Amino acid sequence: MDRAAIPVPPAKLIFDKVLGCLLIAATAPIWFLIILAIVIETIFRPANRGGILHTETRVSVGRPFHLYKFRILKRGAEDRIRRGAVPKVVENESANLTGVGRVLKKYGLDELAQLINVLKGDMSFVGPRPKPTAEYMQEMTLGRFFRARVRAGLTGPVQVMKGTRRTAEDEVKADWDYAELLRAGSQLRILLFDWRIVRRTLAVMIKGTGE
Repeated sequence: MDRAAIPVPPAKLIFDKVLGCLLIAATAPIWFLIILAIVIETIFRPANRGGILHTETRVSVGRPFHLYKFRILKRGAEDRIRRGAVPKVVENESANLTGVGRVLKKYGLDELAQLINVLKGDMSFVGPRPKPTAEYMQEMTLGRFFRARVRAGLTGPVQVMKGTRRTAEDEVKADWDYAELLRAGSQLRILLFDWRIVRRTLAVMIKGTGE
């Protein structure tokens, strides 16, 4: 199967930069409240002390980069991820979450910091979610090359499935179909699809599925 990277359409690049700037400006008060809450918890709950941001190495179109998140994990849990534990597994263990982290995870607000990744060009707004190196390589051995072809996204077709019943195959197909859209679709069609995914993502966040 073809694993060559698909160039990011110019209209999608502009969409990413403009929307990224607008959202950072619009959500600045939320960033302030999140940072304040993390700092307050760090002061009064020593067991939950740590930095404001958590970083992980992820892969996008074959290149590693530092993914940013607002910290939701206790220090020991962060260390487990850095030693190679699967981030999703660690985050889904309630005992690993800080008090603020439980709220941020429920509404997906820890991911807001990835707007920085979007503006840096590490990620796009819409695309397959970036995987840690080990998981990325495992997918390559299974012949799932869409992550090698398409820039990773802050959100994507799979993220708007949160709170619904679906299989692993459904998720793979959704990301694969998106890669095909970028390969063969018009720029207008891609932009309209991306905008629908962004709007549906906001609806999922408001529901607070906690996935």
